[in-house]
Amino acid sequence: MRRLGYNESKQRKLKRENRRKVLCGFGHWLGHTGWKLFLVLIAVGVAVWQGWFFIRKFNPLELRTLKTIDISGNRMLTWEEIIQTSRLETGMPMSEICADSVRARLLVLPLLRDAKVNVGFFGKVKIEIEETSPLMVTLENSKWIIYSERGMTLPVAASVAYELPIASVTKKYQIKQIAEFLASMRDADESLYKSVSQVVMNEENHAMEVFFRNTDFKVLFPIGKSSGKVFADYRLLLEGLPQEMDNLKSLDMRFQGFAYANPLVQEGK
Repeated sequence: MRRLGYNESKQRKLKRENRRKVLCGFGHWLGHTGWKLFLVLIAVGVAVWQGWFFIRKFNPLELRTLKTIDISGNRMLTWEEIIQTSRLETGMPMSEICADSVRARLLVLPLLRDAKVNVGFFGKVKIEIEETSPLMVTLENSKWIIYSERGMTLPVAASVAYELPIASVTKKYQIKQIAEFLASMRDADESLYKSVSQVVMNEENHAMEVFFRNTDFKVLFPIGKSSGKVFADYRLLLEGLPQEMDNLKSLDMRFQGFAYANPLVQEGK
């Protein structure tokens, strides 16, 4: 057995005393404050564990899926017709939705004149519908056919044909051009459009020959979508020179800023 010296015994006793003080201090701190920190650490650990569980299940693509489809402006078209034609459905990825493609699919509908498609944030698509309306009528195979602004046939009652301008066509492609012309007239001056009796497309003279109900002469307008100015100029001539207009065979409005009058040839001269 080894014999301990006085100094060595004193150092061991001092070390034991220091350990006892540290343990007592730790126990005192744990009894008053440490247990609270211990509970906080447990709560943080549980929260981190639960958070990691949800993070592993989180799919960022779910934040970019279609959740809402907002449709406005439709009166004749049903919500189901628009949705089915647009091929949109809730839950589909927003990355697969192209506004131009959706609009192109919607324009297949005969009752649709135009549509605005806005692909927004937070999974929302907004569709603003502009529906078409009867614009003109043609006689084909002894049957009245009603057309829209886009030159497409409309499934409406035949009685509507009596109120519409008659489009005389010799070739199928003329329907769309006449429709475009009449639509521009109606947008510019609806009362002038309502006074149209008949429209003929004269390709040789590159003109739209228009016969109005309130005049005895024909008016030549340029082919295609005309600006509102040409219709305003015709209105000014009709209202400003009523007597001169009574003696005309035709009025040529094809050239901007000019109007050429072709007077009636009087008998005996």
